[in-house]
Amino acid sequence: MTQNKVELAEKLSKESHQGQKYGPHDYFDYHIKGVVNSLIEHQFSEVYIITALLHDSVEDTPLTLDKIESLFGKEVRDAVDALTKLESETREEYLIRCSSNPIARVVKLHDAAFNAHNSHKDNNHARVDYYLQTMLAVSTAQDRLG
Repeated sequence: MTQNKVELAEKLSKESHQGQKYGPHDYFDYHIKGVVNSLIEHQFSEVYIITALLHDSVEDTPLTLDKIESLFGKEVRDAVDALTKLESETREEYLIRCSSNPIARVVKLHDAAFNAHNSHKDNNHARVDYYLQTMLAVSTAQDRLG
């Protein structure tokens, strides 16, 4: 991967999420970049950064897995796929599937931590608990699979 791929993923994500909100904030600038910045701060590689930039794209925008694969390769496609909850899945099934991909697992933990932190700032204890439960489920999914 090259810095050009990161820039392309950032541009594509920003365009795809245009007009979406995270509370009063711009979804891309606040949420997507918040998750990405956490991964950068913890010195994860470009494949994690690109996946984080695209982590909500298939679920929330017209962007497809085929397009992601054509631009960023199978590794990113598979990670984004694992991060995309299917309508037919329960939350537990989704979190286990997400956890089975090592890149998706890390991105999901950073995503849930970002959401928990923001829920805490908003004094929304139920949402904090929800995201902490998500982090616990993702971090222990492999143990439950045996």
